[in-house]
This record gives sequence, structure tokens and C-alpha cells, in this order.
Amino acid sequence: MFTAILLCTVSCDTTPRERKEMAANELEKLDEKASQAATKSKEELKEAGRALARQREERKKREARGPVPGKQAQMERELLGDYQNLSDVTAQNLRDAYVHFLQQVRDRKNVWTAEDWDYANAIYKRLNERERALHDDIILRHATKIKALQAEYVALENRADLQDYQRIKKGE
Repeated sequence: MFTAILLCTVSCDTTPRERKEMAANELEKLDEKASQAATKSKEELKEAGRALARQREERKKREARGPVPGKQAQMERELLGDYQNLSDVTAQNLRDAYVHFLQQVRDRKNVWTAEDWDYANAIYKRLNERERALHDDIILRHATKIKALQAEYVALENRADLQDYQRIKKGE
């Protein structure tokens, strides 16, 4: 746009050759800016790839270490409370188990480490397995609430993953 304005304002006092040269110079400047932007994007992409690789590496190290003795049971007590024995959870109180679980996750999400999220994910998977086992016996109103809570958990967990990625990226 700048080039168009420039050409319009100087066109009365310049020759066609001068205008072509000015346009060519402006195009060269635009090409250079585009090239710089492309280079910067490539560098950012490489940086993101390195950060994601480090994030995966950290996750593999945590998985290789395995669970800390007693930590899983502690997290189950904290996150599930009275519902920690999932085999005792019925179709009638599964919604309450999800509500309790999500309330505990909301309360702790800002202080959790990636390892804490690993434990929470394991508990969440077990809770979802129980939901699948009881699915046909859950009333629609409870099933709808459970789906909303599941969506909220996924959003919270994705947010934590993004924050972990940003932490790793800053450490570069």
C-alpha cells in the first residue's frame, strides 16, 4: 500500500523509468521482509520442535521412574475422597464422584507438577473406565453433567500441558 501511495504522489514528477526503479526497489524491500519473516518462522518452528522433544523426554523419564510408592494411593484419597474405591461407585453416585474429582483438580491445578498431573490422569482414566462400565445405567441428566466435567478436565489438563511446554521453552 505504501508503494501505491508513493507511486501516486511522485508519478507526476517522474519518468516511467524512475517509477519502475522505485517499484523494483520497493519490491526488493518487501521480498527481504518476507524472507526475514520466513527465516524467523523456521527458527520458531525449530525451537518449538526442540521444546516438544524435551517435554516428551521429561515425560519418558517420569514414566521410566515409575510411580512413587504411596503417591498414587495418596492422590486417589485426595482426588476421589469417599469414591476412591471405584468398584463401589454406582450409576447413581458416579456423577458425584466426578464432581468431587473435578473440584479437587480445580483446587490443586495451579500448584501441581507434571508428575502430579500424571497421577491425576491415571485416576481420570480409571474414573472414565468406570463410567463406560456403568454407561447404560446412568440417567441422562447425570450423563450430561459427567460429559461436561470430562470436557472441563481435558481443558484443564491441556492448559497444564501448555504451561509445561512454555516452561520448557523458556528454559532453552
